[in-house]
Amino acid sequence: MQPEGGKINTLHLGFLITGFTFGSSVILSPGVEAGHNAWLTVFAGLVMGLIMAYIYFTVAEKFPGKNFIEINDLLLGAYLGKIVSLLYLCYFLHLGSLILRDFGDFFTLTIYVNTPEVVIVGSFALLAASAVRNGIEVITRCSLIIVPLTMFAFILDTILILPQAKYEKLLPILELPLKDFLRISFSSFSFPFGEVVCFLMITAFLNSTKGLKKHVLSGLTVAGFFLITASIRNTTVLGAAVKMGLYPTFDAIQLIDIADFLTRLELVIISVMLTTGFIKLSVLYYGTVIGLAQVFKLRSYLPLVLPIGIILVVLCITQFENTQENLAWAANIYPWYVLPFQVLFPFLYLILALLKGNHSGRKKAGERS
Repeated sequence: MQPEGGKINTLHLGFLITGFTFGSSVILSPGVEAGHNAWLTVFAGLVMGLIMAYIYFTVAEKFPGKNFIEINDLLLGAYLGKIVSLLYLCYFLHLGSLILRDFGDFFTLTIYVNTPEVVIVGSFALLAASAVRNGIEVITRCSLIIVPLTMFAFILDTILILPQAKYEKLLPILELPLKDFLRISFSSFSFPFGEVVCFLMITAFLNSTKGLKKHVLSGLTVAGFFLITASIRNTTVLGAAVKMGLYPTFDAIQLIDIADFLTRLELVIISVMLTTGFIKLSVLYYGTVIGLAQVFKLRSYLPLVLPIGIILVVLCITQFENTQENLAWAANIYPWYVLPFQVLFPFLYLILALLKGNHSGRKKAGERS
């Protein structure tokens, strides 16, 4: 039994994935460690992400109407499945707290420097909690409005900053040692493309799985295209300084100056960051409370919304001493921390799902004979 009765279609899921993937990636700029080759590492990360997304949703298609909790029980058994499900739910909860912290750090360092961070993250969590209480259909409808507006604002900012772009700053290409290129590319995969594994919590709410992988991969590709474009834009505008600032996209947008008339447009990109980050947090928040409600066999997920929101805020505030510690953890530890959730377990699920399908096929063939 699902603790929520909302339904969405695969096209809307694609929009949701685009907004989710864009999310806080605009703030932190994946692959920035590679400097002027960052766009190549983001492209490589996108390719890895498309491969893994194909695996995630191949598994989902084999179990229509089931979400991740139910798939775990079917593939791993009731007891082991529940343990793995709880591990995933802890990951989704932790990832949600990291998103909150990213936004809290960003706003307290750039805009609201005199505002306590707990006020900012608390307000953000409260907004997401309202969306989560209203269900997956409301979150998805929000993405149908937010994603096109986000794309428009991004394109506008990029066009306005083109006069300051110097494309020779992208050269030389592929000067990174192969080991560093692969490491940074995998980091770009793990954040943000591999994080779409959380959408396995939402596939049960699809009214049909027709076109599922097509829309999922399209949504991921659109987000990847914009992230690659952002990486190229930031590098051609900032040059070597792209590695020095905490928020390259914000730094680049601040330089827009058209005839001393169009200036100070960073507020546009801030609104973009806020809205897509809201989508990402809401999806993770929703997946966590829905999953916990199913694991503990609750009739409704609503009693969990407020307690989980409080845990998100507390974890967000307490897990790092400062922004530098947050960014260092994201660059050096996060890719390895998420490896089992984004790569190892999904490969295992694919193998088990294929074996289960073959076994069921042989069994039916035996019954017919």
